[in-house]
Amino acid sequence: MNLAISLRSEILKTRRTASLYFTLIGAAIVPFIFLFNVLLDDDLDSTKKDPLNAIFKLQAEMNGLAFFPWFIILVCTLLPQIEYRNNTWKQVFTSPFAKSTIYISKFLNIQLLLLLFLVSTHLFMLIALAVANLIEPALNLFARPLNGYKVLTNAYNAYITMLAICTIQFWMGLRFKNFIVPIAVGLALWLVGIVLALEYKSSLANYFPYSFQVFHTFPNFKPALNQVAWTSFGYAVFFFLIGFLDFRKRRMSA
Repeated sequence: MNLAISLRSEILKTRRTASLYFTLIGAAIVPFIFLFNVLLDDDLDSTKKDPLNAIFKLQAEMNGLAFFPWFIILVCTLLPQIEYRNNTWKQVFTSPFAKSTIYISKFLNIQLLLLLFLVSTHLFMLIALAVANLIEPALNLFARPLNGYKVLTNAYNAYITMLAICTIQFWMGLRFKNFIVPIAVGLALWLVGIVLALEYKSSLANYFPYSFQVFHTFPNFKPALNQVAWTSFGYAVFFFLIGFLDFRKRRMSA
């Protein structure tokens, strides 16, 4: 019961920020790029055999490799910073909630935004497809049915492989008062992870959390996806516990 009340409080605090708009705008980027490209170039040669599923596959690749990891790094770092910006840590810790309840509710609030991103980007893509098909009926984008299972699988893989980054950035967001440091570290490690996996094709990428987004994006990496997903989950549990222990022992007076 206390967790539900605390989570509701976190959601209300989030509604007073730009986080919701940031989530929806981030989710709309890839559908907007698709619609812009279709209306200007009308170049869909690579998707003509099965346009609907091919476009959603392309969306999963673009989001999975760049936009979703960027969104996670930003939102998982900035949301825990609300109390720093508003100088309300004293108020939070004088509330009747245990630190564990506060910590979990903050984490769950972020998970809701991540799920909103994934749901919204698919809805926006359907809207973009419908608009493009109305403007250019010759594209015949709905010629074949959408493979809903494949779409859900891609979304699930994107989420589970990003859990490690999410918990690491969440911990750093709570740990550092200056949000620039964890964001810079997160983006730098994301770049290192991409280079490690795609450029050097190192086996270390299988265990480096900032490389995990590659494994559900590119077909030649997917044989290791199951191992990477479990590794990501293991990292998530580990850093979630480490973050909580750090959160519990620290006294935040500001």
